[in-house]
Amino acid sequence: MTPFHAGLAGPLVWKQGAASQRHWELHAGSELIADLDFLKMFGTLARGRTASGSWTFKRTGFMSPIVTARGEGENEGCAMYHPNFSASQGQLRLATGELYEFRMAGVWSRSAILVDDARREVFRIHLKGEFTAGAAVEVRLPETPAMELLLMMTWYVLVLQMQDEALRAGGQ
Repeated sequence: MTPFHAGLAGPLVWKQGAASQRHWELHAGSELIADLDFLKMFGTLARGRTASGSWTFKRTGFMSPIVTARGEGENEGCAMYHPNFSASQGQLRLATGELYEFRMAGVWSRSAILVDDARREVFRIHLKGEFTAGAAVEVRLPETPAMELLLMMTWYVLVLQMQDEALRAGGQ
């Protein structure tokens, strides 16, 4: 894998391996930057890997769900995401204290943005139709600490949201 850095060639793109798989890869041109694998067919436990490390992600709770991230093999969390009631936005807090807001860019938008506590846009994720089609990522602040973890965790949250949305639509 290639480490994330500001000079990567081409835009970042999330792609799903195959429609039947719960595996996504983040590419910059032909370079593999990260991958995300759900460890069970129907569970929420996932593993994300980059050149600088790997994490596990898990959604817990029902009425008030949260998403936690841990360094793989570690007991302590390194990040936590708390969605609001409608799940259209939420707060992402790193264990080091940095606070971010992750939200959909608008009511009818197929884009999501991450902003830091100074209200600066860190990156924007443009969804391409159904989530199986993937997404393009525009990084605005490449020097942001823990960028690889932020990219992985926000994509994990979006995948869960889109899977939940598909389940609701299928039940109607």
